[in-house]
Amino acid sequence: MPEGNPNPTPSYDGPAAGRRIARHLMHAAYIAAPVLAALAALLVALNAGATIARLLARLGADPVGQILGGAATVGVLALLLAVALLGQHTPTRALALIYLVAWLPLTIALSAAEAALASGLAALPALAQVGQTIATLLGGLALLPAVTLAVASRRADSQDLRGELGHYLSGAQKLVLLTATAGASVAFGVGRGMPVEVAAFIAIVLETSFLLALARAGQHPLHSGALAAFGAVLALVSVETISTLANLRTLAALAVIGEMAYQLAPAAGLAYIVASQLVQPASTRARARAVQPQADQPQADQPETQPAYTQPAYSLNGHGDPK
Repeated sequence: MPEGNPNPTPSYDGPAAGRRIARHLMHAAYIAAPVLAALAALLVALNAGATIARLLARLGADPVGQILGGAATVGVLALLLAVALLGQHTPTRALALIYLVAWLPLTIALSAAEAALASGLAALPALAQVGQTIATLLGGLALLPAVTLAVASRRADSQDLRGELGHYLSGAQKLVLLTATAGASVAFGVGRGMPVEVAAFIAIVLETSFLLALARAGQHPLHSGALAAFGAVLALVSVETISTLANLRTLAALAVIGEMAYQLAPAAGLAYIVASQLVQPASTRARARAVQPQADQPQADQPETQPAYTQPAYSLNGHGDPK
């Protein structure tokens, strides 16, 4: 019998070994991909924070202000991303998504402004000016997500992300439009030689009257009419202001009507407040009409009720009333 080789050479299956190596490499890639992505995101965030800190230093901020400025941009951005992706409360997630869409362009604008100023590009003065303006407002802007997210956390969870997005987007639209119309009202008065404080007072009266009518719309025709009237004045003033600032062609009659309505705004707001105290809401009138027929019903229509038992009169001899 032939003797076998005491040290045989092992035989390997080449395709099977290649598949095993590929599986090991894919498994390692799956493990390393989140770590690499987190490191890349951290490096990008640190770079953006350092860029914004240099911009604030260029504007004269102290070291503490530079650190807080980076935290108010990149830090808030990371916080919003974490709440939107990892949060379990639907209203808070919806609000974080809305702020995330707004905060990302803000951070990009600040980084671009620093790059434009550092490179000395003369072709982007508007971008640098926008970045400087946002940087000066950064401390106040960071309060918006901090406060509103805390308020949204107390809202009941509806488990409807799309509905919550619509709710907060409608509120954001109203806030933006009211802020824009208030600024247009101030610019309308200042552009016509009015003191700033007087123009701001008239803008506050217009906005407050409009909000009051908006909150009471549907309760009485007075509020609906006031909502349409104050809304028309705000729209007219805004259109005239934008036309003037943009050097667009305007109508003389439109400017005259806007000036008259603008001057009458405080008196109109006071008249609306007085008139609103003299009318009853629709719900109060409905309750009054429902109670009125019961109050006017005659007493004769009500059946007389007799007691089921009448106690006999008391007698001295211990018996009842003699027949």
